[in-house]
Amino acid sequence: MVDSWGVLPTTADIEVRNGSRLLSSINVLAEARRESTLNLTVDDSVLSGDLLADDTSTINLVLQNNARLTGDIVGGDQVAVASGARWTLTGDNEIGTLTLDGGGVDFGTGSFKELVMSSLSGNGHFAMRVDLDQGDGDLLWVEGPATGQFGLHVRNTGSEAVTPELEPLLLVHTEGGDAQFSLTGERVDLGAFSYQLQQQGNDWFIVGDDRRISPSTASALALFNAAPSIWMSELNSLRSRIGEVRGAGAAGGWMRSYGSRLEATTGDGVDYRQKQRGFSLGADAPVPVANGQLSLGVLVGHSRSDLDLNHGTTGSVDSVYLGGYGTWLSEQGYYVDAVLKLNHLRNKSKVAMSDSGRAKGSYDTLAAGASVELGRHVKLADGWFVEPFTQLAAVNVSGDRYQLDNGLRASNDHTRSVLGKVGASLGRDIALKDGGVLQPYVRLAAAQEFSRRNPVEVNGHRFDNDLFGSRLEAGAGVSVSLSERLQLQADFDYMNGKRIEQPWGANLGLRLAF
Repeated sequence: MVDSWGVLPTTADIEVRNGSRLLSSINVLAEARRESTLNLTVDDSVLSGDLLADDTSTINLVLQNNARLTGDIVGGDQVAVASGARWTLTGDNEIGTLTLDGGGVDFGTGSFKELVMSSLSGNGHFAMRVDLDQGDGDLLWVEGPATGQFGLHVRNTGSEAVTPELEPLLLVHTEGGDAQFSLTGERVDLGAFSYQLQQQGNDWFIVGDDRRISPSTASALALFNAAPSIWMSELNSLRSRIGEVRGAGAAGGWMRSYGSRLEATTGDGVDYRQKQRGFSLGADAPVPVANGQLSLGVLVGHSRSDLDLNHGTTGSVDSVYLGGYGTWLSEQGYYVDAVLKLNHLRNKSKVAMSDSGRAKGSYDTLAAGASVELGRHVKLADGWFVEPFTQLAAVNVSGDRYQLDNGLRASNDHTRSVLGKVGASLGRDIALKDGGVLQPYVRLAAAQEFSRRNPVEVNGHRFDNDLFGSRLEAGAGVSVSLSERLQLQADFDYMNGKRIEQPWGANLGLRLAF
């Protein structure tokens, strides 16, 4: 306590240094009474409690070198926060001048607070909270001039504001000066959307104009959108395998390794890049039938897909699957291929928010789908062949609800894809001197995605991962029979269409006859 005891005005200079920690059991660290002045310097130390001055006294405070003060200042005349130091409020405060020099003020937790001062200068940051749904939040009020550069780190503490007509929410008021206030990361993520700070005269508001999908929402939409393309890519690698089996007439085991890169945009305009790699193992055998040749097989596999969104937000999907397939070939070259595949998908997201904070979340889903392909293998002269085909594939991915650790909640009932294709392959069988067969080929196809509605809900806002659109596919490959038992194959693919492009896809495989 600093007290003149009614004799003469008293001034006390106190320094707290060298990593000291001061706590008060009555929540009062120091008092200045009866025309007293307390000059307190806190250097690389931690204080918890209030600093109080009566109406005739003053407190001047300097926080520096990562010092921390958690408490209120009553009767503060000059407050300086420098070099990484931080003042955390526990209630409303009214002070004289505030100077920041690389330090910051945190409005703390609990109820919203108001910090009033006669002037503001320097450079630093303020950590504030708002409740968009209630239109309330922390407030910085400068009754005089403000000069300098200041960052605002803003978090939303209440329910999501579900109406797009967001009323402007006042964060900062000054009475003039050249001070500039900006949001950390240029925008503030408040739930499903990111908002901007707008200056209106001497006031700064959070406004709903030009709101954008937040990185957290983008990660949820991308993950829900990615599952069908993952399932279809796994199916494409199996399609090449079934072509090898057709008409082989012998049992065998096989394996395939595949990878691809996809660039996609969700129905709400979220761009992401997807890299997938995986492998499949299986075995099949011919089954006697009255007409034609029938082979049945089983498969298992795993793939890993990494999603890359903008500004450091990423996601991943680990897929484990099993299934069965069959192919029938008539004497005239007509064929029917059928596949049934079940997946377990482990989905994870890591979000880089606009203020450089991080968030993460995960959930599990199941997928079930089937594919039927009809076509004909037509032999031409000199070993050439053409193979027109049509295919219909459909998959249903179960919905789920999950929450990021920043509080954002996302859910969907399901994600469905129904994809139809019409195309043809052109190739040639070339006999090798050692008795093997080399078969190069090219393939062109037009595809149509028929699924139009895949709703996703994020914090009460409704989005739609609309997959509908057409695309063109091109591919080339080669297979070689090194012996009666061993066959190798390689495929390369390209695809481009509405809101989706696959710059490259490749798979390598081998088959060993029993």
